[in-house]
Amino acid sequence: MSRSHQAARLAAVVATLAAALALVTGAAGAASSNAKLVKAHVGALAACDADALVAGYTADATVFFPEGVIVQGRAALQKLYDGFVLPPEEEGLCGLKAKPMKEWSAGGTSFVKFKVTAPFLAKPYFSTDGYVFEGGKIAAEMSTFDATKLVFKK
Repeated sequence: MSRSHQAARLAAVVATLAAALALVTGAAGAASSNAKLVKAHVGALAACDADALVAGYTADATVFFPEGVIVQGRAALQKLYDGFVLPPEEEGLCGLKAKPMKEWSAGGTSFVKFKVTAPFLAKPYFSTDGYVFEGGKIAAEMSTFDATKLVFKK
């Protein structure tokens, strides 16, 4: 094999490794960015801040819940979260804490298993959400959260 042929093969190997490293680094960067967005979402939930929750979504975001419930767009999300952040005595869930137990991200998509607790719950509840991010906001969310499954203290 000639030196020029060896040099060409070596250059091809180096280029392939560089591309693989860039892909891994990019995926790690996306995962880090996604984790920050999920953390902000969970923080807004803990703060019972409906406006901050809604601000974390794109204008045309869609959230899918169990039993075929779909919430789409900022106005519908605002209505959902305005009710969600009410205190328990007003039929809301303000006080829920969602602790990420397991996270997985690739590109603009993240999945998070949460342990949900609150002073008014008799036992923890587990939920999993999948998020599709676009431009630093949630464009779509698939949630297994079902408030009818929460066990409240008597």
